[in-house]
Amino acid sequence: MILPGAAPSIITGLAIGMGTSWFCLVTAEMISGQYGIGYYTWESYTIQNYADIVVGMLLIGLLGMGSSLLIKRLGGLFTPWHRPRGKA
Repeated sequence: MILPGAAPSIITGLAIGMGTSWFCLVTAEMISGQYGIGYYTWESYTIQNYADIVVGMLLIGLLGMGSSLLIKRLGGLFTPWHRPRGKA
């Protein structure tokens, strides 16, 4: 079957796509949103509240990293036969 051999690459693509979609969501919130982390960060930038800007940046990074990590972990559960290179 082709699917078991292609599954690791599909999961990698899903993790990359999750990062891209997260970036697009935050950008859309910054441009025309009224709610969300992107809006919060952009409004903090507009009123020069630097502590909130840093909080927003950290939240964006942590949630983006967490969502990609979740995809990779779920992928590891669904592909137990695949061992990434460099791991023994």
